[in-house]
Order: sequence, then structure tokens, then C-alpha cells
Amino acid sequence: DAISLPDHLGPQFAPVPGLAAVATATERVQLSMFVLANDLRNPAVLAKEVTTLDVLSGGRIELGMGAGWNPVEYAAQGVPFDRPGVRIERLAEAISIMKQAFAGERFSFDGAYYGIKDLEVLPRPVRPDGIPFVLGGGGKRMLTLAGQQADVVSISTNNSTRTAEVGGSTQLGEEVVAEQIRWVREAAGDRFDQIELHIRVFGVAVRPTRKEGAEALADQLGDPEMLLRSPFVWAGPIEAIHEQILRYREELGISYYTLSQRHADQATPLVERVAGT
Repeated sequence: DAISLPDHLGPQFAPVPGLAAVATATERVQLSMFVLANDLRNPAVLAKEVTTLDVLSGGRIELGMGAGWNPVEYAAQGVPFDRPGVRIERLAEAISIMKQAFAGERFSFDGAYYGIKDLEVLPRPVRPDGIPFVLGGGGKRMLTLAGQQADVVSISTNNSTRTAEVGGSTQLGEEVVAEQIRWVREAAGDRFDQIELHIRVFGVAVRPTRKEGAEALADQLGDPEMLLRSPFVWAGPIEAIHEQILRYREELGISYYTLSQRHADQATPLVERVAGT
């Protein structure tokens, strides 16, 4: 349903031109960034790049934004790595700027971090209501912002102590995720029912039993008992994983999952089962 590219300096395509190439080879699939580090781009310039990509793809873009978490990549680009609160405040301003840009009228903005004067972004997005935002995180402050501003809220682990892309967290259990979703609900208020909840799957291990699947992922992701009750992990036979997906949709409202390419072979039968094909 959606193809997304992350935003890192490693051996991968840059997300915006990479998705432009995907747009030329596809007709229906949504195109997503998961997620762009806000501090690495000027929001006015990014807004123009995103609306251009939206037009080129026929209105298939969803814009994933984050506050940034990797100090090594900040240093490599000569960008100061401020404390989390500052990065989140800057992201909030950037979102405000881009939403006004997507609305299609000339505007100015005077914030603590950005100053915009008489900006009009062309081309305009294909859809009248603009471009949907994907925002998320693990801490209350970031999830509060996501609840207030996002169309899709991605529940993740807390980035404040994050040092690796995947793994090393003790906060993967469903009870932690349920609390995070409560934060989103409180921040979203009446608009909560219009928000789609998202999870990036950290590990997939298709095995004869759930226990065997969790144990296969333990070296990478932590305690097997925690993994057995984690929305971030798909472990066990295909039928059991399918039941887990349905249960988390019913109990937590999670309906949108992102899988890494490395999980594609194991997940293909599951995708076919969920899609009914």
C-alpha cells in the first residue's frame, strides 16, 4: 500500500529523488518518507520539493517528519544537535510552515527558529486538503505534538537514549504502547478518530511456534517474554501473527505497519493472508 524511504547518510537513496523514481514506475502505491529529519532541511524548500513530488506522483505523497535522533549524522553535516525539547519545538514550527505552504496561499511566519516572508509554494498539492503528515516518536512530548498535528501517528520507542536504528530497548511491550496511545488520544481530543495509528515492525521470525519466533529475535531485540507481547514484533506461525495483528487493531487501534525490506520474504505470505489474496 505504501513504499517508504528512511532519511540517513548510509548506503541508500536520498528519499525525495528516490521516491520520484518510484513514482514513475508505479500508479497506485502511496509514497512516504519514514521519516525526514527536520533539522537537515529548510521547511520552505522542503515544502516545494514535497509538493513537486506530490504533483509528479498524481497526489500519492504522505510526508513523514521527525525531530532527528542521530548525533553522528548531525555532526557529519555540521548541524548542531540540540537537546530534544529544542528539536521538537523546531519541528513544530516547521510543520506549521509546511501546512500553511500546502494550503496554497502566500504567507509569512515569525517564529523562534524560522522566519518566513511572503512565501507562496508552487506547485500546489493535488488534493484540496493538502498532504497528510506522518509524525511519531516514543516520548510524551513528541507524541503530544503528533496527536495535535498528524494524520498518521507512529508509535515508537523513546529516542532520548537511542543509539541504534533497531534494538536495545526494554520498552517494546504492549502495556507501554497502550500508554503512548493514551498520550496521543489526550492530545488529539475530538480528532483522535481521524488519526491512523502506525507501528514500524522491528523484527519478523516466522517459526512453528510463537516461543521459537521470539527466541530467534532475542539477541537483536531483547527479552523473549517481552517480545511475545509486543506490537513491534511478528513472531511465530503466519496464522498466529495474523491473529496478533487483528487483536492489536481491535484493542489498540493499530492499523498501519511498516516492514523493512529485509523482512519481505518472511512477510509475503502474511501480507497475502491479510489482503485476502
